[in-house]
Amino acid sequence: MNPSHTPFRDSRPRRPLAVAGATLATVAVLAGCAGGASVATDATAAPTAGGELVIGTYLDPTCVDNQQIGTNASLSVSRQLTDSLTEQNPDTGEVEPWLAESWEVNDDSSVFTFTLRDGVTFSDGSAFDAQVVKDNIDGIVALGAQAPVAGPYLAGLEAATVVDEKTVEIAFAQPNAQFLQATANIALGMVSSETAAMTADERCAAGVIGSGPFVLDSYVANDATVLVKRDGYDWAPPSAAHDGEAYLDKITFQVLPENSVRTGALLSGQIDAMDNVQQQDEASVSTGGFSLVTRANPGFAVSVMFNQAEGPGADPAVRKAMMIGVDRDDVLTVLGPTGAATPGVLTSTTPGSADFTDYFAYDPEGAVEILEDAGWIEGADGIREKDGAALELDFPYFFDGPVVELLQQEYAELGIRLNISQITTADFITALGEGAFDATVGNLTRADIDVLRSTLTNAGANWYGLSDADLQTLLEAQAGESDPTARAELAGDIQESVLENAYVVPLHALAAAYAVRDGVNAFQFEASTRLNMYDTWITP
Repeated sequence: MNPSHTPFRDSRPRRPLAVAGATLATVAVLAGCAGGASVATDATAAPTAGGELVIGTYLDPTCVDNQQIGTNASLSVSRQLTDSLTEQNPDTGEVEPWLAESWEVNDDSSVFTFTLRDGVTFSDGSAFDAQVVKDNIDGIVALGAQAPVAGPYLAGLEAATVVDEKTVEIAFAQPNAQFLQATANIALGMVSSETAAMTADERCAAGVIGSGPFVLDSYVANDATVLVKRDGYDWAPPSAAHDGEAYLDKITFQVLPENSVRTGALLSGQIDAMDNVQQQDEASVSTGGFSLVTRANPGFAVSVMFNQAEGPGADPAVRKAMMIGVDRDDVLTVLGPTGAATPGVLTSTTPGSADFTDYFAYDPEGAVEILEDAGWIEGADGIREKDGAALELDFPYFFDGPVVELLQQEYAELGIRLNISQITTADFITALGEGAFDATVGNLTRADIDVLRSTLTNAGANWYGLSDADLQTLLEAQAGESDPTARAELAGDIQESVLENAYVVPLHALAAAYAVRDGVNAFQFEASTRLNMYDTWITP
């Protein structure tokens, strides 16, 4: 612990010691599902091979390339096509062998040496070996900004070196403890050397060639993505429930953007499952022949993020009042199945997370007191003022619209005005880069505590204007700490620092929310809450 930090309210209790980083506090799942969040509507029957699963999805994958695009839709599709060097067990958080049968990490976590398993091939018949791994690493670097998720995992890369046919060494210029978990991430899933050599546009046009249990059959933009079973697949990870080929013959991701259309298609039997279940449809798709399967995304919780370089976000009193001035029960009511409570800056499905909810318990009276003590006096229009300036924050956003509208209402009751504006993703990134905002909402999905550093570091872009040297020291320390228990302790110290200073205001976790008809079994997620259809089967 860092005793120099004190809570901004009186004597908030400290957390219990964090359990070793391998433990996942998994969100409870409706319809009796838990742990890895799967549904088995015919649990007593033996799995049966065959059949087609049709999933109605609200979003087109856009580009079937796991290393290039980072949307939920694209990653859930490409996970079925690609395998990774390691797997992160969705129930325990442990990193386990997959395409790499073993690995060694040097003392400062800067060099990772992987020994690869035999017998793995890509769907084009080419072999998986150390040269392919090197081609993948070099290919991601070549993609540059077109690899927004995978690229940062390789920051500080010195070289990927082929030691021999089954051994590859990946070296970094500085300690990089997060990299082992990164090798389990879909964005670092292995593609063939032919795919890795393509340009970004060529990869989107062709679709990736992977070693996974399914193969891309067709992709029609804004219509459907069709996958078919890979013949001869026989290298599933240890957490899988079976060996050999996948059970399903075919998976179709049917694009149905309208919520009512997706729901109608499920209830009428046109599709077998649907994503993005909305609050108004929850009752109809969770009973009477259907189950609702949800799991919180791991990583950095959806939070209010401040521009702390200037404006109201630079005032700790404003941030601290906003921390305790929002009712998170109201947030979850607005979101329905697509939201989940978060215990802190890290969501419940993130290894190393712990309970920090006392820091942001709803206390509107306390929020008002903080503002008044700091000199923010209520004006004639109800909005507070200080030194002639109104307490208003320009608040652009590109997602979580209903929550942002709720924030606007609840903060107005405290005398804080949010000038909200929904903009495109591209314009949002521009606004962050130019500092053209006072506050916004943001999050980052990843099942590793390094997600804290990715979001809060004052190195690089530093979109949020953070300048806390002690916090930066903690962030860098966890990056070089190889012991899971010690890393979890550092993650706790980081969260305490962030919450005591109200650098961000945690709101909720995003949650995957699927409705599934009876007869679809083992419909489940992997550790980063993307679909894993390898064990899925349909009752005849």
